[in-house]
This record gives sequence, structure tokens and C-alpha cells, in this order.
Amino acid sequence: MDSGVGCVTSTYTSTNPELYFRDGKRKTDYVLAYRFSTSKYNDQNRRLLFLNELAKQKIEIEVEDSNGNLLGATVASNEDEFSSLTLKPSFAHLQASAPLHPGEYSESLMPTSPIDYVEPDKPTDTRPPSCMDRYRHQALDDKTILMTPDNLVFVKLHASWEAMTYYAEYLKMRKPLRQSGKIFQLSYGWKLENRPSKPSVLKDYFKCLRSDKNIIKPIDSCCTWPFSLNRQYLFDIPENKDEFFTAVERALVLDHILRRTGYKSEDLVNTEDLYEPSISDIVTNHDLADENSGSSNQANSLYVMATKNLGITKLISDGIFSAAYPLHEPTKKLSLITLQQKTISPSCYGPAGNALAPTEFNNRILLQRYWASYKMLFKCQPISYIRYYFGEAVAFYFAWLGFYTAWLLPIAILGIIVFLFGLMDLKSDSIIHEVCDLGHNIYMCPLCKSSKCKFWTLERSCLRTKLMRLVDHEGTVLFAVVMSLWAVIFFEMWKRRQVSLAYRWNVYSLEPMDQPPRPEFMALLSKMCPRKVNRLTGYVEPFIPFWRRRVPIIFLSFSTVLLTVMLTLAFLVGVVLYKLVIKAILYRHQNPMVQSTSGMIATVTGSLVNLVTIFFLKLIYDRMAIKLTDVEHHRTQVEYDNSLTLKLYLLQFVNYYSSIFYIAFIQGTTSAVPGSDHILIQSTGCDQGDCLFELFIQLVIIMVGKQIFSFIQESLMPILWKLFFKFRSMRSSSNHTNHNDKNSINFNEQNSVTTSLLPAKYRSLRGRNILCRADFNMLDPGSRPLFNEYLEMMIQYGFITMFVPAFPLAPLFGLLNNLFEIRGDAKKLVNQYRRPVLERVQTIGIWLSIITVLASIAIRTNACIIAFTTQFIDRCVYRYTYSPDGTMKGFVNFTLSYMSTTRFDVPTNETYCRYDSYRSPPWSSEPYVFTSVYYHVLAAKFIFVFAFETIATILTNVIMAAVPDVPKRVRKQIVHETNITNAIILNAEVGNQQYNNAITKDVNFQKIFMLKQQHQKLRSSNCNINNEVIENNDQERNTDRNEICSQSIVYKYVSFERLPPVTLSSQSTHLTVPNLHDNRPSIGFENLSNPNNNNMI
Repeated sequence: MDSGVGCVTSTYTSTNPELYFRDGKRKTDYVLAYRFSTSKYNDQNRRLLFLNELAKQKIEIEVEDSNGNLLGATVASNEDEFSSLTLKPSFAHLQASAPLHPGEYSESLMPTSPIDYVEPDKPTDTRPPSCMDRYRHQALDDKTILMTPDNLVFVKLHASWEAMTYYAEYLKMRKPLRQSGKIFQLSYGWKLENRPSKPSVLKDYFKCLRSDKNIIKPIDSCCTWPFSLNRQYLFDIPENKDEFFTAVERALVLDHILRRTGYKSEDLVNTEDLYEPSISDIVTNHDLADENSGSSNQANSLYVMATKNLGITKLISDGIFSAAYPLHEPTKKLSLITLQQKTISPSCYGPAGNALAPTEFNNRILLQRYWASYKMLFKCQPISYIRYYFGEAVAFYFAWLGFYTAWLLPIAILGIIVFLFGLMDLKSDSIIHEVCDLGHNIYMCPLCKSSKCKFWTLERSCLRTKLMRLVDHEGTVLFAVVMSLWAVIFFEMWKRRQVSLAYRWNVYSLEPMDQPPRPEFMALLSKMCPRKVNRLTGYVEPFIPFWRRRVPIIFLSFSTVLLTVMLTLAFLVGVVLYKLVIKAILYRHQNPMVQSTSGMIATVTGSLVNLVTIFFLKLIYDRMAIKLTDVEHHRTQVEYDNSLTLKLYLLQFVNYYSSIFYIAFIQGTTSAVPGSDHILIQSTGCDQGDCLFELFIQLVIIMVGKQIFSFIQESLMPILWKLFFKFRSMRSSSNHTNHNDKNSINFNEQNSVTTSLLPAKYRSLRGRNILCRADFNMLDPGSRPLFNEYLEMMIQYGFITMFVPAFPLAPLFGLLNNLFEIRGDAKKLVNQYRRPVLERVQTIGIWLSIITVLASIAIRTNACIIAFTTQFIDRCVYRYTYSPDGTMKGFVNFTLSYMSTTRFDVPTNETYCRYDSYRSPPWSSEPYVFTSVYYHVLAAKFIFVFAFETIATILTNVIMAAVPDVPKRVRKQIVHETNITNAIILNAEVGNQQYNNAITKDVNFQKIFMLKQQHQKLRSSNCNINNEVIENNDQERNTDRNEICSQSIVYKYVSFERLPPVTLSSQSTHLTVPNLHDNRPSIGFENLSNPNNNNMI
């Protein structure tokens, strides 16, 4: 679409003929699919009434079976495009789902694919597809994807110009203004001035990450304004008006209509008999008379009388339709298949006016090649094309994910430096020297009171100490401070980026509309729920009393969530007991090496068990949260999604982080004095008094292990499913070979040369709705296709920001995971999911609030981990207070206390052994109590937490105040565009007024001259001018002016004779069929069998 000199859109929009109606001009904006079945007549009637209501809203419809036979369509009341086609007076064929009478089209309806008959779908779910569904679809080969049951019927929808302009004004869509002359040059020149002109070394360095500008051409926007139906002259409308709205906008309008269109229950014939009733039994004269009635009265009647029949979601859940989706543009292979078929004549190749080229390069192919590919792992994302093809919601997710991944790069590099600093410091570290070199002189107490637990020397914990010192050093503390500030700066910079994208995508001033009620909410009317008139909308809606219904439901949800939290803690206790048992067994082992590594073995295996329980609980939480949210009966989809998001994130927060919080802040405080009788409490403490190492192991296994498991699963499962499908197809190929040869559609001799180029495995697909079939077999993304992706990233964001002192390499692993996550999610949307339709958004929604909360929590957790989990404060107190020479020499001895060996039943020649704690020796007056050093260190830890939190909070507030949410460049552009827009609108208004005045003068010049002559005659005869003459002249003047305006078109849904598939031969000549005469009434809403009869039936 070229909507103006300064407005550039994608030049890769597909012109594949499969995307258009049979005339090759109207594009298929949406597809409804259902199957032939022996369903009740009541269900068939509901489908017909729903299509009738769509036709009343000026939605053009074509119904075709899977072989391309035309079953029905809409025609305009002032057009006779299909007047030569006779109607089939058979109600069964209009329904396209009723059983056929003997001998009627039995051959053409015979399934031609090896797929068995499939019963109507079960109620659908709005949840995203599961991982197993995606793996199965990814494993399918191209032929299996296209081979669907031939009992499918596809209802193709096209929003007319009248419908699009009406809903564009209602939805406040911003469209490009008509720019001309000096005003546009000023606007365009100003935009060029604001582009950075100075060379940047950093941008030149990252130039290799950019895509080829010759292919990924920039998509800029020009001055826009909310569309106005009465001021169409303000907008840059092209000659082909269908190009004025993008495919995403058209799909959004159709989705808006489909989810809010209903039919009156009084029109529904509640019968189970499969007979052919007259049209009077289906649509009453009263309803047809009300066809042109006001939309508000019709909407009220729908809400009051038939709310249970409202929306396509309800019809899909009831099995009336199987699926509803907008079409993807064809892939390269699908384009080749449709080209080789040549199912449409050369005159119907779409608006491009030429035949489909074998090398068609459309938006989907562009995204597949330059976005949804692991070859583009280090390339920038074509965000503008993502938004152009999928809409703002999907584009915002990938823009945020790309922005987040880019910001992980510097912090990942810093984390590597911090880790390498700890690695290089191992040789010169005094603590490691005292443990590894001098530790053989330090006699340590047994780890349990059993006689099988032996005394051991400190040097046996050398490996553990080295691993701990990789992350427990001064660089980690600095990294934690930087990370806390990074979280706030990232949040503020994303808000600026978000505003820039919202302004560029014309959703910055998006006004929140009153969301329509969910069909599930309106279904409460049929359950004798109290009803009340909504003062905002004026519609009758279910009313849920606050104290009698709402409060108990809230209490139920809160109680259930609390119960699940307790369930998580119960599993955590189970993991702790498991580690206890493993330690108790390994402590009694005869091998000293096994005894020394018993804590490490228990930590690693316990973390793996915890990871398994996390995956198990995640499945339970997902289903439970959906059930709880359904019970709450939220009115709008936004309220439902927000409530579900909060529940699921809270449950997953507890599920993933509970064990980490336990190890970091609780486990170290549960240990008792060695040799005491409280063996269980002692054993639950950190091994050798060091919780940081266990926290490090826990983070590595849960965070990195989850990422590795997901990557291996997504890589391996499609291969296994592909082998399964290959084995199954080999077994069934011999059974279906004869069946395919008998029922395949034969092409005419004219196409024999062309079809011979088609691969053999695709020749049985000729003459079918290839794109409709391919998209039908794709996975339904549900109403929340991005929910799980956001949730996964938020869990990762929490790992990186809240526990970075224990795992400095977390940003690096997050960066590597996100590089693959971007391409993996892109492949899902482009190759596996049907094209999603999501509401326009201007932010990432409630996830932005979650990021804010996580950034605030990260400050507290980092401070507490540094203070209570690491030994940073202990080292500082020792160096600056107790060290004789101000160094770390003697720190290990400082942290160890003495204990009498007589407390253990193990024979030894030593009098005392050492253990990690600040307690008094056995020879003191009060043995084994905390010393003053313990309280000194504890006070220093609390002071550090308070100081860290205060300073970080002050700095974050300063950053938030110093960094405005709206960039200065965007503010200038908004002001300048406002001035330019005002000038454009003013010029357009003046020009339109002058044009109207000129037309009015030209049209009424002769009438004014005649009027003057009448006045002169009246004056000569001394007659007064009657006021009625003036009023009549005014009415005539207004009538002449109204004749200039275009008249609205009313569409009716009609059914035709079953026609053969559209081919070159059939499209090259005028379509004619013999007239059928039948005394029974026609089954359409307008009798076109007789062109002279325009009466409604």
C-alpha cells in the first residue's frame, strides 16, 4: 500500500491468489472453518443465523468446501454480479453440514485424502498450545500438514469498505493524512533533521548486527489522525480503497465483529428433525424488516434476549464452528504449490495485476528468513515488519525481549569479569592458602554424632573452598550494587523505548475503550443470575452481588492460593528431608573422600529433585489458576487476564524461588552445636557452615538446568515425532494409495504441463484451498499466545536480578538463552501457530508492574545475600577490627571455635576440635555461647543492609526523577506533528469547503436563475412568496447535494448451485449454470433466480 509520499508500508505484501475471493479483487480477511457432520438441525440453523448477522453488518462472505466448490456468498442489493447464478432451493446444501440426500453430489463430497472422518471438535480452550502439541506439529512434513479431511468447509470473510470505515472510527484507528506541497516538505525535512548525522564508532562497530537495508527496508510513519467517517477527505485514501487498511487492521475489525455478533434466540428453531423447512421457519418477516434498524436497538436485543448466542468463541466452544483465524501469507513452498496448480485465471492474480512469480517474497517469507531462523541469531530483529504482520502486542513482546537481551550484554560481560577475577585470585588468596596448605593442622569435629562419623582435617574442604571463593569476593559485592542499579536503569530506559515505539506505531494516544463483556460472563444470564443495566453501556448484564457472591469467591481464591503455597512448602520440606537422609548415609561411609563430599552430593541431587518437583507443580498451578479465575466471573477479558497473570506469577514465584530463599536466609540459621542431640536440626544446616556454595549449586541447576532441558526437549522431541509419523505413514501408505488415485481431482489438459512440475507428493492436493487447509492444521495460539513466554522471561529476570551475588554468570546464561528464545518464539509464531489476532496495546501491560516489583525486591535480596550468606561482612570486620596487621591472615582461625572431643563417641588423641561458629571455648565460664564477636558481626550485617537499601533506594529515585519517561526527541516530534497535522487538516477543510461551494454553485445555478424568474413573476402579479416554496427549494438543494455522496450497500447471504473448483478454463469464460425452477421458496435472503424479482422473502 502506498498511501502517500511520506508514508511507507511493507512492499512485500503477498498477492497470492489463494488469499483472495473468487473474483481476485477482494482479499480474505478472516476464515471460519467447520466440518460436515450429522449434527442436529438446531446447530446448523445457528450457523446460518450467525452468517446472516455478519452479512447484515456488511461483511462479504464466500463459502467453499475443501475442493474449491462454491457453496454460498453474499451479494449487494444494488449489484447483479451473481444474477446469472441460480439458487439451489435445498436447505441442506446451504447448511453445508446436513447429511446429503441419496445421489446428491456424492462423488464431489467423497473424501480424497487418507485422513479418516473426524467428528466435530470438542469445546476449545483459550490456553496456548502445550509443548507436546508444538512438537507434534513441528514434526509433521509438508504433505501431512496440507492433508486435512475433505469434509471441511471454509467460510471466507471480507470486511467491506463501509464496515471498515465504521469500525475504524469506532476503534480510533489513526490513519495517514493527505499531505501536499510545502507542508509535507516541511514535515519530511524536519524528520530528516532529527536523524543522527554524526558518525558513531559504536554504531559502526555493531554494523555487522544489522540486516541488509536493501531487503529490510525501513517502515516509517507519517502524520496520522483518528479516522473520521464524515471527514474522509482528510485522509490519504488510495485508488484501491482496500489497500487503505492493513491486514492486521482488517483482521482486528473482523475479530471485533465476530466476538460481538449474535442472533436472536426467537429465530432459532429448536428441533432435532433433519428436514428441509421453508425460509419462513428460519427467518421471520419481522427480523427482515428490522434489517436496517438502528444498531443500538439490535445490540440491546442481543444482550437482553440472546446473550448465550453471542460471539464466535461461544459458537466454537459449542462445536458450531471448528476454528476462526486470519490467513497467513504463504511460505515459499506453499507459494510454489499454488503457482503450479494455477487454480485461478491470470486475470485474478490479485491487485498486483500480474501472475504470481515463482520467487514471490512476501512478509512471511521475510520473517522466516531474516527473523525466525537460528542463522539470524546475532542479527537485529525487523521489529517494524513484526508489527506490520502480527500487530502491536506481538511486536511489543519481541521489542522488549530484544531490548532486555541487548541490555544483558554489558552486565553479562561484567559478570564474566567478576568471575574471572575470582578465578585469577585463587592462587594468591590467603583464605585458600590457610585451608589447602595449612588445613592439615586444623582438626575438625565430626559432622554428626554417630560413631561412624570421623574427625577430619580442614584441608579436605579445599575444593569446596576454591569453588566458593569464585563468587565470594569483593568483586561480587560491587557487581551486586551495579546489578541493583542496572535493574532500575533498564526499567527506565525501557519505558522510554516503549513510548518511542508506541508513538512510531500510532498507539501512543490509544484511548482505553469500554471492554465488552466476556461470553462466559454473559452466559450467567442463562443461569438465573441477577441482572442489571450497565450505566456506561446501557446493556443488561449479569450482576454479581459484592457481599453475597464476590467476597466468598475472593476468599475461595485466596484460600486456594494459600493452600498451594503450603503445598510448595511441603514439597520443599520433602527435599530437605531427602538431603538429610543422603547426608546421614554418606557421613557413615568408610571412604573419607565420600564423607568430605557428602554435602556436595546431597546438594546436587537435592537440587535435581527440586527441579523435577518444580516442573510437576507448574502443571498443577497452571490448571488450578485457570479454574480459580473462571470461578471469579470477571466481566472483561482484560480483568480476566490480569487476575490470571497475578495468580500464576505468584504461584510460580513461590514454586521457583522458595528453595532458593530457604537456602539463602533460613538454612544457615537451623544448625546446632556439633555433638548435640538435635541431629535433625543440625543436619539441616549448611554443610560446613557455608550456605553460599549450596545457593550457587541450586541456582545453577534450577536456572541453567531448566534452560538446557527446554532446549534439548525442543530439539529432540520433533525428531522423535517425525520418526513416529514416518513409521506410521509407511504402514498406511499401501492402504491409501488406491484411495488417493481414485478420488484425486484431475486437472484439464491445459494444466498438464504445469502440474507435472509439482512434486509427486503434492499432486493429490490439486484444486483445493491450500492456504485455508494449511492454516487450519496449524496450532491455535489461543487468546493468550504470549503469556507463557512473558512468564518464562519474568522468572529468568528474577533469577538474574535477585540472586546475582551467588551466581555472577546468571546474566551470561540468560543472554545465551534469550538469543535462542527470540528465534524459537519467532519460529512458533511464523511456522507453527495460526496468525494471532490481539488487541492493540501501547505497553507490555501488567508485566511492566511486575518488573517494577522485582527491581525493588532485588535491592533487598542482594543486600541480604551479601550480608548474611557471603562472608563479606565477616572479612571486613576482621580486617578493620581484629586483624593484627590489617590483612586477612588468620581469618580462618578467627571464624572457627573450639569444642571438646569428649562430646563424641569417636576415639581420638586430640583434646579439642574446631567447628565454624562464633562461640566461647569449652574452658570458659559459659561454654558454647555466642561471643561478643558474633554480635559485633551481626550488628555490622544489619547496618550494611540498611545502608545498602537506603543508598540504592535514593539512587533509584534519583535515576527515575532524572530520566523522563518520554524522550526529548519524541516530545519535539509530538509538538511538531501536532502543528503539521493542524495545518494539514486546516488546508483540507478549506479545500473541501471550496470544492463543495463550487459544486453547489454549478448544480444550482440554473435553479437559482429559474427561481429569480419566478420571483419576478410573483412580484409583477403582487403575490407574496409562500414559505413552503422556500422550504421546497431548500429540500431540492439538499437532495441534489446528497446525490453526489455514495450510497451504502446492504449485503445478503445467498447460496448457489454447487460449482466446480475455479480453474483457468472456468474463469476464462462467463460463469453460467442452467436455471432451476422450483415452487419451494429460495433459501437465500434475496431471490436472485428471477432478476426482475427484488422482493425480500
